Amino acid sequence: MTGLSKQTVRALLRIVQSADERFSASKALGDFSIAYGIGRGKGAGLVFDADDKARIREVLRAEGIDPGTEPAAWDRLSRARALDLGPNEKFASTPVKRHRVAVKSLPDRPVQLAGRAVLLPPACHLDLDSTTAAGLLDHDTALLVENWECFDCIHSIDLDLSPAGENPLIIWRGDCSGTRADAAIAMLRALHIPTWAFVDYDPAGLLIANALPRLAGIIVPEADRLEQDLAHGLPTRYQDQLSMAAAALDASTHESVRQLWSTIKASGRALAQERYIVPETSLRRGEKPGLE
Repeated sequence: MTGLSKQTVRALLRIVQSADERFSASKALGDFSIAYGIGRGKGAGLVFDADDKARIREVLRAEGIDPGTEPAAWDRLSRARALDLGPNEKFASTPVKRHRVAVKSLPDRPVQLAGRAVLLPPACHLDLDSTTAAGLLDHDTALLVENWECFDCIHSIDLDLSPAGENPLIIWRGDCSGTRADAAIAMLRALHIPTWAFVDYDPAGLLIANALPRLAGIIVPEADRLEQDLAHGLPTRYQDQLSMAAAALDASTHESVRQLWSTIKASGRALAQERYIVPETSLRRGEKPGLE
């Protein structure tokens, strides 16, 4: 993604200014809902409740757009006057922190940055400018993590992370805050290294993995464990995401996506990746999750 398009902004303004909760699932709205985790699918439409609308207003404000702006307000304005309504005449200027990315490394492995090995304590990361960081980082592989808590606690993940490489660059996917998903994806493209995905085990998570540049694979539990965990998973989350994700996942050309999609689809349930964070009490007993 490269930020909110004019079409998406107009659709979001209509949502927050409407008393309705159900809207047609246009491609722009469907992509927004998946990328930002706002709203839920219902039949052929999308539902945005009061809490969703409040979050959409926050997204619009972060883009420099007043949520009370009339959706057609840009129609007859010159580029100069369009700046009175938003940050860019084509929604293309760069708000503060638009290009920031959060990166780290696995326990006892360094971030290789600008010719130096930077060793970070657990639950710490580097905040970098994505437009310059790619040329300063020296890793053979990358591991993109969907959710913040798993990124922050990558040192206590109870999964085998070794398929991602000996010293992968750990990148948080970002959200609608200052550290954004589009910046992480742009840096991955610029790095030109194989990318592994650690995402939620649900249709939306698989869509994220499926869209990654140079996807090499997905971090997953062992097959028996995944099936057992999915048996206690979230059927509603799976169903809510199914209509907007199934066609793309069925058509995926990535074998790792297709295999995991087959397992998730067979279970009809979803799992949050946070399930695999080891409690701090277990870590204090000396357990060592993740890479050894």
